Amino acid sequence: MNIAIYIIRYVLALIFVWAGIEKLFLPYDPSVFRADAPQAAEAFFTFYELLEASGYLYFVGFFQLLCGLLLVFKRTYLLGSIMLVPLLLCLLMTHVFFSKHDLFIAFDALFFLMVLFLLLQHRNLLKSIILTPEKGWF
Repeated sequence: MNIAIYIIRYVLALIFVWAGIEKLFLPYDPSVFRADAPQAAEAFFTFYELLEASGYLYFVGFFQLLCGLLLVFKRTYLLGSIMLVPLLLCLLMTHVFFSKHDLFIAFDALFFLMVLFLLLQHRNLLKSIILTPEKGWF
């Protein structure tokens, strides 16, 4: 089981460190981006170009890089896994609603399942933190 956890951590770390570096430091070329995903719907390219023009992609890239780096270290990979949940849900829903590209959807869904696998290894700890008993509802 430990070997699977290490493999998943480092695969996710590699992918997200690269994605973060790509968004933060490599120039965006719309023609190359469109050529890499010709099956994606036009709405996806419009949405992505809006995110790029507004600078929001730098925000996403920073958190992809941060989560990827957190996954590398044993002491911080749980935090990185928790932070990846909303990021991956946003990426997955972007492809479900905008690109409608089956390969992108499958790719993001696989990564989401990998993160859930990492989180399930700590389910008792997360349950004790998130679902702490309280007196009353408010």
